[in-house]
Amino acid sequence: MMQCEKRDVVRCLLFTMIVALFLLSGCASQRAWTYKADPYVKDTPVLNKSVAVPPFADQRENSNSNCVGLYLIPLMPFGWQDLNTPEGVQMHINSGLWTFRPNEDFAKAAAEELNNTSMFKEVFFTHRPSDAELTLKGKIISTNYDGKIITYGLSVYGPLLWFIGFPASYVENSLELQLELVDTKTNEVFWQQSFKRNQNVTSIMYAMQPDFMYDSLFKEVMKEAIPSLRNKLSSPPAAASVGPPANLTAAP
Repeated sequence: MMQCEKRDVVRCLLFTMIVALFLLSGCASQRAWTYKADPYVKDTPVLNKSVAVPPFADQRENSNSNCVGLYLIPLMPFGWQDLNTPEGVQMHINSGLWTFRPNEDFAKAAAEELNNTSMFKEVFFTHRPSDAELTLKGKIISTNYDGKIITYGLSVYGPLLWFIGFPASYVENSLELQLELVDTKTNEVFWQQSFKRNQNVTSIMYAMQPDFMYDSLFKEVMKEAIPSLRNKLSSPPAAASVGPPANLTAAP
């Protein structure tokens, strides 16, 4: 009888460990950058000039901390990932490999969004020096990923609580970047603004939430950046806190 009970306990432990490993492997699912810009609006340009958007400068701290396995230690409430460059690891809390190149993906999305507003004659992404009168520059300060697999201090027994609806994981994405519009020849800054956004999800075993949220976070950034830039372009030079270069005049 005791041997049967021991076998049952071993089977239970093996099963919960398999479930935990399944979760930690992100269910073998990959995530990719998917960004949908607002529809194109045909209108008279506010500023009849071209804007080039090169890849954003990556100023993130190049370090990742992956301590997920610590959830196996008794009394440890969770294992965690603290990632400054989250695209650089193979597995995430709720997903597998990411197809994500922040410096290019953000820049291409910004170019498409701005071009679709018709504020300028044209806005385009480029890797090369351009003859465009203006350049939109971006600096990526942070794309921090904070993820936890929650086992409530019960080690391998923790996943048993997932079956009755206890949260299995928590993930937060943070995005911090800076955008500036400059004169291509003189590098004089016409408009500049910094942005910080974050989003978090808590998942249960039966409904694992996407842990890649940088596309939606960047969408929020652009929803703030576009009105701010439009307001700057529409403001009389004398009323602006930082006067635009002499050759930057809004279209009549």
